[in-house]
Amino acid sequence: MFKGRDENLILRLPFGFRDIFPLEARERRCIEEIIRNEFVQWGYGEVKTPVLEYTKNISTGVGKNWKDKLISFFDNDGNLVSLRADMTIPIARLSGMRLKGNQLPARFYYFANSFRQSGFQKGEKRVLEQAGLEFIGAENQAADIEVLSILIKILQKLSIKGFKVGIGHIRLLEGLAEWFEFDQDGMEFLRDNLISSDLVSIKDFLTQRDKKKAGVFLKLMEPVENIKIFDRIISEIKIKKVYDSFNYLKGVYSVLEELGFSDYLIIDFSIMRQFNYYSGLIFEAYCPKITELIGSGGRYDGLIKKFGLDVPATGFALDVDLLHKALDKPAVIEFKNAERVFLFGSSSGILDMIKLAEKLKSNGLIVELFFDDDSNLESLAAASKAVRIYRPDFKKFTVEITDIIKKTKRIVKIEECIQQK
Repeated sequence: MFKGRDENLILRLPFGFRDIFPLEARERRCIEEIIRNEFVQWGYGEVKTPVLEYTKNISTGVGKNWKDKLISFFDNDGNLVSLRADMTIPIARLSGMRLKGNQLPARFYYFANSFRQSGFQKGEKRVLEQAGLEFIGAENQAADIEVLSILIKILQKLSIKGFKVGIGHIRLLEGLAEWFEFDQDGMEFLRDNLISSDLVSIKDFLTQRDKKKAGVFLKLMEPVENIKIFDRIISEIKIKKVYDSFNYLKGVYSVLEELGFSDYLIIDFSIMRQFNYYSGLIFEAYCPKITELIGSGGRYDGLIKKFGLDVPATGFALDVDLLHKALDKPAVIEFKNAERVFLFGSSSGILDMIKLAEKLKSNGLIVELFFDDDSNLESLAAASKAVRIYRPDFKKFTVEITDIIKKTKRIVKIEECIQQK
C-alpha cells in the first residue's frame, strides 16, 4: 500500500536549494559568532523579521523587473506575497512602522536567509544566508565610516586573504549623466550596463553623444587604489553633484586611510547594484578565491520614508555561504556578556572616536558611538542599559565620564579611561 507512494517521491531538491551537514553547519556557526561579536561590540542589537511579506512592500526598491527577482505566490486571502529578497527592505519597513524619533539612532543586525529567483543553470542558488547590519537615523559621514570600519574589521578577523572593498557613490553617476545632459532613459541605460559590466555598449553610447566626455567617463570607471588620482579629472567637470559626491568619498577614504585600512580599499565609480534604493555611498567586498561578491552595502536615505518615518540609513550584508568558501579554517572567538558604554563626540572627530572605541573594546566593553546631539543621550543610555557615557576632549586628552547607575560625573585622563577594566 505504501510502496507505491514512496516510489512517487521526488528524490531531489528544488533547484537553487541544498542541504547542509553537521561539519559545515558547525563551521558556519563559528563564522557567525565572529561576525556577531563584532556587531555586538559596536552596540548593534539583533532583529528578526518575517520571511514572508506583502509583495507590494517587498518589491519597493528591488528595481525594475522585480517579478523576475522575487519568489511570489498568492496567500489564502488572495493577497500576493513574496519571500524576502534581502533584509534591508524588511528592516526599513520595521523601522518606518515601529521606530519613533526619540529612539534614534538605532543600530540593528541580523542573521537571516533571503530568497531570490534565478535561472536554471547549475550552481545558481535561490537562498542566500546573510549576516548584516543597518544603521538607522544617521545621515553624516561618520555613520558610513563606522559601517565600513565594521565590515573591514570582520573580514580581518575572519582572516579572509586578499580581500578588497570597492567604494563608489551613486550621485556621482547621476552627476555624470547630468553632465552629458541625459534624460531618465539615458541614466537607466548607464545603470543597466554598469550592472552588467558592459562597458563596450556604454562606450558606443557615450561616444555618439560626446567623444571627449566619453573618454573622461570611461577613465573614471577604471578602479584605482588611490582616490587622489581622480582629483584633476573631477575638477574639470563643472557639475556640483559630481564635485560634492567626490569630496564626500574623499572624506570617507581619508579617515579609513588614517585607520590603517587603505590597503583594503579600491575606488570604483562603476559600482552599481540591482536594488535601486541606494542614494549615496555604495560599496562591495571581494575575495580572490570567490568570483561572486562576498558582501555589499551602502546608504539608502529615501527607503524608510516609504513606510512612514523619514530617516536616513546605511548598512551592509555579507554572504555567509561565500565567506565559508573563502576561509581555509574557521576559528571561534569567545565573547562573554560585557558592559555597554556610549561614546559621544563631534562627527568631525570620527577618526579619534573610532581609535578610542577600539581601545575601549579591547577591554571587553560594548561601545556605541553618538555624534553632535547629546540632548537625548542619557535617556537612550538608560533604555539600552548602558552603564556610562564617555565625552572625550581630544585637545585636552581628557574624558568626562557620566555614570548612569550612580548618576555622577567625573573627568579623567583618556589614558586612565582606557586602562580601566
